[in-house]
Amino acid sequence: MIRNYIKVAIRHLLRNKGITVINVAGLAIGMACCILIVLFIRDELSYNRFHVNSENIYRLNSVAQHKDGQTDRMGISQFGAGPALKEESSRIKDAVRLYTAYNVIISKGAEKFKQDQISYADAGFLKMFSFPMISGNPSTALKEPYTGVLTETAAKKYFGDEDPVGKSIRFQDAFDCQITGVVKDVPSNSDIKFEVLLSMETWRQNVIKAGGKPEGSWYGFSDNYTFVLLPQGVTPGMMEGELKVFVEKYIGKTARRLGETFHYELQPLANIHMRPNGDNATMDKTPKLYLYGAIGLFIILIACINFMNLVTARAHERAMEVGLRKVMGAERKALIVQFLVESILVSMLSFLFALLLAQIMLPGFNYATDKTLSLFSLQNISLFSTLLLLSMVVGLLAGSYPALYLSGFLPVRILKGGLKSAGQRSLFRKALVVSQFTIAIALIISTVVIYLQLRYLQQKDLGYDKTGLVNFYLNNDKQESSRETFKAEVEKLPFVKNTSYTSAAVGDGPNNANPVGLEGSLEEDSKVAYIVYADFSYFTNLGIKMAAGRDFDARFPTDSLDAFVINKSAVKKFGLKNPIGSRLEWRGSNQPRKGTVIGVVEDFNFESLRLPVGPMLAMIRPGYARTLTVRLEAGDRQTQLASIETLWNKMMPAFPFNYSFVENSLAGEYKQEQRDGSLFGAYAGLAIVIACMGLFGLAMLVARQRTKEIGIRKVLGASITSITALLSKDFIQLVFIAILIASPIAWYGMDKWLQEFAFHVPMPWWAFAAAGAGALIIALVTISFQSVKAALLNPVKSLKSE
Repeated sequence: MIRNYIKVAIRHLLRNKGITVINVAGLAIGMACCILIVLFIRDELSYNRFHVNSENIYRLNSVAQHKDGQTDRMGISQFGAGPALKEESSRIKDAVRLYTAYNVIISKGAEKFKQDQISYADAGFLKMFSFPMISGNPSTALKEPYTGVLTETAAKKYFGDEDPVGKSIRFQDAFDCQITGVVKDVPSNSDIKFEVLLSMETWRQNVIKAGGKPEGSWYGFSDNYTFVLLPQGVTPGMMEGELKVFVEKYIGKTARRLGETFHYELQPLANIHMRPNGDNATMDKTPKLYLYGAIGLFIILIACINFMNLVTARAHERAMEVGLRKVMGAERKALIVQFLVESILVSMLSFLFALLLAQIMLPGFNYATDKTLSLFSLQNISLFSTLLLLSMVVGLLAGSYPALYLSGFLPVRILKGGLKSAGQRSLFRKALVVSQFTIAIALIISTVVIYLQLRYLQQKDLGYDKTGLVNFYLNNDKQESSRETFKAEVEKLPFVKNTSYTSAAVGDGPNNANPVGLEGSLEEDSKVAYIVYADFSYFTNLGIKMAAGRDFDARFPTDSLDAFVINKSAVKKFGLKNPIGSRLEWRGSNQPRKGTVIGVVEDFNFESLRLPVGPMLAMIRPGYARTLTVRLEAGDRQTQLASIETLWNKMMPAFPFNYSFVENSLAGEYKQEQRDGSLFGAYAGLAIVIACMGLFGLAMLVARQRTKEIGIRKVLGASITSITALLSKDFIQLVFIAILIASPIAWYGMDKWLQEFAFHVPMPWWAFAAAGAGALIIALVTISFQSVKAALLNPVKSLKSE
């Protein structure tokens, strides 16, 4: 029997190909979007949860509150915190550190490799975290100095098909490390990333050899993360008192001296990805997940509504079919099953096409989200099962109206035309159309605002000229003897305008913030400022304008030892009414440096435009300025770089060519916003397409319901234009209502988003008008197709059945 139902359903669907294609396409698009968004959300929520001990691992976060009320929350902590906590706390089972170093040169024989970063970790790291080892012992692999482990990819890179265990590679042309193990590649859903992992004892020995104290500074922060393992049942709340005592013992005195209050927070490992700076920090990715989830839900909802609208739109056409079937002896039960089978068949077919469409869209989606999601994997079986069930439910709901409503009428009433128009005066269906277009218009407005903000970020005057700037990194101590010679040779090249050395290359963001105070002031009155070590041509090369005083000048010997240049924000921060000639004291080391302010530069954006310009202090300190910033003339960049690379290889052959364009670095700063804009644009386009399908279905329903009225009006002399306007008026009103609802919603959401940037565009009112006008035009074109078609119908055909 079911086989017969399916055959009849297939015949009916093929006989009405247009409606079938619209139904299947709408549902398939909605399901495909839902699949991709669910994959994205599930991946985001899975970060760091694959570790066996994930529920008991916490990151030690640092929180420093300044006198002015500003609070800095950081995921990093001091090098001494981990070992001291492990030794002094009876509640902490283990504590490990993870420190990252960047732009490392690795040698294997005569081959040289540039490794973007390497990490150092304590001996217990591979036991605390679940990074499976292919070879080696996790308990001892990171125990001894000058030992380390590689990931599979890194092992292949440096040793090919050889077994790396027991072999050595050289780092920074300074020390050799023996490989003691190989681990599987770090999963994509891990915030702890590494390819080369050396023992923390290696780092300690190198610091000691250089005359430093590895755990000596309790107020110095680098890229060092501390993770602690708590016993089952011990919560962060239970540790608050113990951490407070610990902070007072090691850090309290220094913090008070700098006018700050300091404390630690323990953050669950599973929360780090969504709140990278701590659970109480302002940066939180959770709202974005809610937003994506809501978009996915709305799109699938729009698709389901459209499906039901189109099924309902054709229901009155099938009333005659129902009457004839009942006259021929069909039971109501059989009619119900027939309608439901047809509806479920369409939804199941849509599900299959959704899988195909999702697979086609997946590469672009992965690019936009910077992920490596896969569709057909074992872990997605539950997702597919849920969507399959959802499609069946949608099919049942969509088919329920014709199945239960039409099958209940008496055949005499149906065949005599007594069936009233389904859906007439349907406020509910109108509300659905309004909701569909509200979502679509809000997404369009959001896309426009995001695009305008991105364009503003790319075009904003940063206070310096970024055109043609390239940073060359000479960070290795063994490059020190070549730095000035290399600079001099580069300046001789005909296409080089200017050069300068710095410790804080523009485009890379600041990397050094220290306390600075007025000379003679108390240390607790210090203010934190960004410190730039530079040479005499730094501001000239960048094209930064002087607001007062003068620039560093090699003709003044005291500029190298007793002079500072600050920015306008620093003038305001330190309350300097007459900044030129003021005396400041840099307190960033054991040997404070005092100097006279000789110049004030205009504020320039040396960090992200999300943040206001902070106070900056520059000083001449050549030995610490290791990034050469070169300004190039217009020309073939590849040819220019090739010439500089020739000089590099001639003077520093042991080190790979290491550079970055400032414009590329700045563009990468807002990569996430670009991806969000692309996704919102795609969602907006799909939402408007699916919404128009629903409008098309509703227009079809109304046009067919009013066939007799249209025929009479044409007989009485109504024009095609007036009939088209009559049929379109109600729908345009619905879209206009959607514009009125969507505009304040989009305004609120985008205003909140723009507040994340210290520098942003004003809310563009015209974006709302343009989005509304665009939606009206699209809706009008969609409606006009059915309206004109109905208006052109011969009234003889419309009225001959009466």
